[in-house]
Amino acid sequence: MGKIKIKKNDVWIDMTPMSDVMVLLLTFFMLSANFVKNEVVKVVTPSSETMAKVPASATLDITIDPEGRVLLATDKTVTLDKALTTMLQERGAELSAEQRKAMLAETQLGIPVKNLAEYLGKTHEEQVKLLKSTGIPTDSLESREDKMSEFQLWVKALKNGYKDWYNAQDDATKAGAANKLEICIKADKNTPYAAVKKVISELQDINESRYKLLTQYKKSDE
Repeated sequence: MGKIKIKKNDVWIDMTPMSDVMVLLLTFFMLSANFVKNEVVKVVTPSSETMAKVPASATLDITIDPEGRVLLATDKTVTLDKALTTMLQERGAELSAEQRKAMLAETQLGIPVKNLAEYLGKTHEEQVKLLKSTGIPTDSLESREDKMSEFQLWVKALKNGYKDWYNAQDDATKAGAANKLEICIKADKNTPYAAVKKVISELQDINESRYKLLTQYKKSDE
């Protein structure tokens, strides 16, 4: 008796839908991800057993290095743009259009306002070296009647800059954005306590008493 031959059909799988899904997923993750900025001055934060959520956006980051120097950063370019305009007027300084554009691309603020033009005219290597050895002044300005420091002026300008931006948005944008710029203090584990206390006192003097101290999470048994 002859054997029945089963006809073999080639199996073909259409991969087009899978490639479409992969492209959509890749696009989603690229648009929703928060990229970490390459900070010039980095600190190693102390350990803590407390775990709390840190905002992913709308933050005013205050970095205090081991020598007690203070640097500022924000994730909102429009906020920095508005604050920069205010600070240049406050301190009687000027920047060219090219210098202003370069300033808005900076990841950290750590140079006195009156020295910004000179700082932006240097090479990248010289800028990095200067940024690691200067910092935002926290001493009271004798030229002001209220004796506010340049650090305090920057904090107020950045907070107000974000507030102006937020108030100018429509209801849909406001629903997905924080209503204020949240202050986060990030100090190195070797930073003197006096330097951290100085920054906190400066904030309290301008009625900024709500802030987060950033640390590394440590398990209780470590």
